[in-house]
Amino acid sequence: MNIKQLVVKDYLESLTEKDELNRIFPLLLESMGFEILSKPTEYLGLQEYGKDIVAVGIDEDKVKKRFYFELKGGADRNITTRNFYGKDGIQESITEATYTPFVSAYPKFQELPLKVVIVHNGVIEGGLQKTFENFLVKISKPVDNTVFERWDIARLTAMFSENLFGAYLLTDSSTTKLFNRVLVNLDTSDGVSRDFIKLIDSLFEKIEWKGYKTKIPRKWQLLFESLKLISFIIYTESKEYNNLDIAKRYLTHLVLRYWYWVLKNNLENNKKVLKHFNQVMLFFYEVLQQYFDRTLSIVQTKDGLYAENGGMSEQVGYTQRTFDYLAYLLILINMEKACFPDYDLLDARTGVYNVVQHNSVSKRPLLDIHSLVIVNTIELFIQTDDVDAAKAYLKSILATIKYRKEKSGMLPDANNSIQNVIKYTVTGTKPVYYSDSTSPLLAVLLEYIALFGLEEEYNQLRIFVKKHDITLGLFIPHHSKNSVSENLIEDKENDLEEQLFSKPLRDGYQVDTRLTKNLIDELPFEEFKEKIKKRKDEFIYEYRTDKAGYAFLKDLAHFYFHTPYFPDKWRNVTDGLLKSQG
Repeated sequence: MNIKQLVVKDYLESLTEKDELNRIFPLLLESMGFEILSKPTEYLGLQEYGKDIVAVGIDEDKVKKRFYFELKGGADRNITTRNFYGKDGIQESITEATYTPFVSAYPKFQELPLKVVIVHNGVIEGGLQKTFENFLVKISKPVDNTVFERWDIARLTAMFSENLFGAYLLTDSSTTKLFNRVLVNLDTSDGVSRDFIKLIDSLFEKIEWKGYKTKIPRKWQLLFESLKLISFIIYTESKEYNNLDIAKRYLTHLVLRYWYWVLKNNLENNKKVLKHFNQVMLFFYEVLQQYFDRTLSIVQTKDGLYAENGGMSEQVGYTQRTFDYLAYLLILINMEKACFPDYDLLDARTGVYNVVQHNSVSKRPLLDIHSLVIVNTIELFIQTDDVDAAKAYLKSILATIKYRKEKSGMLPDANNSIQNVIKYTVTGTKPVYYSDSTSPLLAVLLEYIALFGLEEEYNQLRIFVKKHDITLGLFIPHHSKNSVSENLIEDKENDLEEQLFSKPLRDGYQVDTRLTKNLIDELPFEEFKEKIKKRKDEFIYEYRTDKAGYAFLKDLAHFYFHTPYFPDKWRNVTDGLLKSQG
């Protein structure tokens, strides 16, 4: 057995729960061209004895057949006397599969030859093998056009090696080493490893998309299946570490890289391609659901995100952890809102409110990019008609920013370096690259102050900004519909969205928000509000991602690549309220 098969065998044997085998085995069938009519993950509660998966495909003898697959994993991965003879055991499953028909609208389904297959990622007890084979011979005699097989760990290893791992993941020594390093180092850092980024890039760059006439080419179908396989492997390995945060981080990168490829090839309206993308995206959604199902009840208790053994590092770690947690919680909410018309947004609002209230550091931004969480939180409160909660949260943010500046001389770092924040906090000396003379965050908060008609807060913040000589600047991409600076775009190969989904976006300029008029006189609140209203069309862009129904992916990209929101993010939401404020 070569090294590739050893890697595959080791991974398949690591699947210790039946639902893990239930998820990965359909990927193999799809990569082999099978048409799957039912899956155990899709038909929970609909019992089909001996038919965990029903599919139609071309068998090794080149004959098209019906296939009934019965999967045995977890505690039943090895075939023993216990699970062969016992209730709901293999003997009973094969009998039920043979004599209980499966009804399908697939053309001429009942006329196709039938193959019943027992699939298990283990072995069979030596003394039981002869009994098992004799049983198959006996049961096959009275039934026509039906054969029986058993696919064990050896058979699965060969099939997965050839059709999935060997198709893209382990095609050469370079990708094999990358894949191994990714798995070995999954839990060694809080980010996403360079090996994983390089691996995913190499998969997408192996072949060039040239379109298709009737059916997506097999080489691309194999790539799509490989991406699903990678998602599942990362997930199962994360569970081994009892840390779904790993899967959350790595699948974030995979989903964004996948969508970048979709946009780059203008496939955002291609239903066949989107079907494959949705499978990875929805798996990411399921991982997020599991992550928050495990953690949300704890986080909604007093200081639920605080690490008691964190020591002095928790001065920064607690805050950073809280903003990261809220970022993904809000992303999940926006995903569910987009995908499920009857989604209970009020219940979601309660969850976010509780996290904010029980973790006071959620009101103490350390980095300018924490503005993403602040904007999304305020936006959620506005959408659920809880303007009082939005105002209270905004006021708390303003109060902590001013208090921290007066006490320690620190504003949120505009360069978004958590390492610089740690150094500043520990030593009391501002690092060279710590930037707080400019504050895009305060510029955004000022627009919310105008939105809510908070004149007192405006006057106080104006005095604060003047006292500490803070520049209030917003990032505006050159790509606006009414842009006069398109000639300054440096990345000519990628449009705005392609940049957004592939890297930190830098193609833009800073526009200052001034609190004076004529460069000297103080700008009254009412005039400031009018000024903000007139800036609504400062940045206009028609997003292909929005038109395709995946607007929530932009939030994920902004967060992952630390790209500040563009003004249309909050100005489109707040326009109606601004008008109501007169």
